[in-house]
Amino acid sequence: MRAGGPHDRWADDAPGQPASEPPQVWPNTPAHQARPDEARSDESRSSGARSDESRSFQPRPDEAPPGNAWPVAPDQPAARTVIDGRYELLEPIGSGGMGEVWKAYDLRLRRFVAVKGLLDRNAMTASTQADAMQRARREAEAIAKIEHLNVVTVHDQVETDRQVWIVMKLLDARSLADLLSSEQVLSVPRAAKIGLQIVQGLRAVHAASVVHRDVKPGNVLVRENGLAILVDFGIATFEGADRVTRTGSVIGTPPYLAPELFAPTSPGPTPASDLWALGVTLYEMVEGHVPFAGREVWEVQENIRQSPDPAVRYAGPLAPVIQGLLITNPRERLDAATAEAMFREILGDPEAPHAGAAGPATHPPTAVSTPNGSARPTPPPPSPLSSSSAPSTPSTPSASSAPSASSVSSAPSAPSASSASAPPAPAVPPPPGPTPAAAGTGDGRGRQRGMKVAVAVVCAALLAGAGWLIADGDDNGKTGSTGSRAEGDGEGEKPVDRGIEERWKDTHPTLKIGVKDDQPGLSIFDRSTRTYRGYDIDLAYAIAESMGYGRGAVSFTTVATDYRSTALKTKQVDLVIASYSITDDRKTAGPDGYSVDFAGPYYEASRGFLVRQKSAKYTINDSSDLRDLGVEVCTARESTYEKALPKQGFTMAKSQPNTYQDCLDKLLDPESDVYAVASDDIILAGYVKANPGKVRRLENIQGAEGYGVAMRPKSPLLKDEVCSALRTILAGRIWEDMYKENLAGLVGNENPPGRPDLTECEGR
Repeated sequence: MRAGGPHDRWADDAPGQPASEPPQVWPNTPAHQARPDEARSDESRSSGARSDESRSFQPRPDEAPPGNAWPVAPDQPAARTVIDGRYELLEPIGSGGMGEVWKAYDLRLRRFVAVKGLLDRNAMTASTQADAMQRARREAEAIAKIEHLNVVTVHDQVETDRQVWIVMKLLDARSLADLLSSEQVLSVPRAAKIGLQIVQGLRAVHAASVVHRDVKPGNVLVRENGLAILVDFGIATFEGADRVTRTGSVIGTPPYLAPELFAPTSPGPTPASDLWALGVTLYEMVEGHVPFAGREVWEVQENIRQSPDPAVRYAGPLAPVIQGLLITNPRERLDAATAEAMFREILGDPEAPHAGAAGPATHPPTAVSTPNGSARPTPPPPSPLSSSSAPSTPSTPSASSAPSASSVSSAPSAPSASSASAPPAPAVPPPPGPTPAAAGTGDGRGRQRGMKVAVAVVCAALLAGAGWLIADGDDNGKTGSTGSRAEGDGEGEKPVDRGIEERWKDTHPTLKIGVKDDQPGLSIFDRSTRTYRGYDIDLAYAIAESMGYGRGAVSFTTVATDYRSTALKTKQVDLVIASYSITDDRKTAGPDGYSVDFAGPYYEASRGFLVRQKSAKYTINDSSDLRDLGVEVCTARESTYEKALPKQGFTMAKSQPNTYQDCLDKLLDPESDVYAVASDDIILAGYVKANPGKVRRLENIQGAEGYGVAMRPKSPLLKDEVCSALRTILAGRIWEDMYKENLAGLVGNENPPGRPDLTECEGR
């Protein structure tokens, strides 16, 4: 169960409430009885949210919190209940860590505001009332110090008879928790934009000597325009504040609590513990669940101790940021300034969305390690150097896992790419596996990879701006004193005139190619041999050989469907060969997207559906049954099917995952509402082969998908060389041999389909 869900066991009564004490009557508190499904976790918003409450926790198992106890909200206020003669309470709109939020009307300034008060008598007793009021005063004092676009604005603080009210800006927004409840996961670019804004808000918070202590999806609001706002400082602490927490207890939400908070010599909450919580939140955005599971707080911490490196499958370029924020040693954890720089580089924009002034860094740059046990290789941080620099050494994957946050490069001794039956591309052999560090001990043994590696990874993000400057130059192709211009990085760059024919390899000693890792027959990553293999991999090697590259100079990076164009935009890869369908939309993307150019197509696939071999509820014989029954169809986010199928009358799943493999997982889940997966016939054939007796294909539907080799736009030299390579491949036996080796067994036909016309290469 996702932390903070509709039945969140972490949503509990006020910390330390004795069961034997009678409730305290507060006559001035409006009355409203909320049902559990009405509980809210957000500071000031008009839409609903899943409750994600905070409370006080003991680090020992016998003091773990009781479950499923909901705070009771105040009753509905009587007509024209006015606070301090100014703020008229209208309706409850949310419940935060220590209080309920009301929509109110400011009679003096004639505007709507959000007013937060303490919980009523049903949630407080005489012994806890004083602490609760002190928390409310502290919340107002903490956030009133901060003026930042990504932090909620406090207008006023009012005290009435044994009650404290905080008046804030009323925000028309929904919580990040709501987004995750409805969409399950967010795309990498969207998660990066939200993460960037959270870290900017945290920099401002920390610059004001405030520690939030409860960073989590329920405490982040997201507006329609993408603005993210950090809210609910009810358990915040700041320099000089009185301590109201019991000795030995930890306040916060268990899945987001940093391990050092439970160490015997813990200094208490620090900016580093807020950044840990950001890492958990970021992981949850892209992976769909928290990195460290557990029903009790001690279970979460034990999971951190035993497996400090959670598997990162879908984070792409966010992997180094997540891994850096989830370093168990707070002294080695990424600081906010470095994380912000890495976010900006991932987004390919030196100016942050909704940027505001931020405070100074609170920690020095620290190590970023590769996770142990990653289930899916993920891309590295963007290269900070121009392509005219010396060849880069591929990153080394973590032991006993698929590589994460690192490119996988082939061994130099591999045979020629022209052979379709060539062995798969091996990954760089891993170093001996490190010993995991105990959570919160601070020795970092499970994370230590050497400071040289740490500095290299962090500097990759910090120096990336220089790489962009070298690559882009001015409109005339000139550069400053930084160095000579490297041709072919896209966006209209021109080759250097050296009097001889220019080749892409001359300025790009390593050919970086984005591929998928979960499509049998096309492109799969074998964890046992730590290699990629498949049709797309053989094609990549054949293209590379035609361009003058040896196999050892080819570097593979895993890309998901919704991340392919971003990998090109951020220059992590030169080419993408990943069942990338050529469409006009992708060649001319809107302002929020990124246009790509194509060479090809090199293969044409038909469209189809995958269903369960047997369904206990429905009889599904063809695609018309899917449409008539109205059952949910799953496809990869940002695939061509996501837009096309609803227009044809199909019922799509409420949210689409990043990959077709995720759709397959849902299809195989008997509790899932997904009854079909929409994808290309060759991809679906691979899934049937890998899951005998479990799934079957329906007859293909109308339409075809032409797979292209994608690259950044306005890269004429690169496109010319790729088109030349494709012509050679399609004209000879190489293309047919690759088909027979990788795909014929999947579709049950030794005869390859017709060779496609290279329409994207016409005129070259």
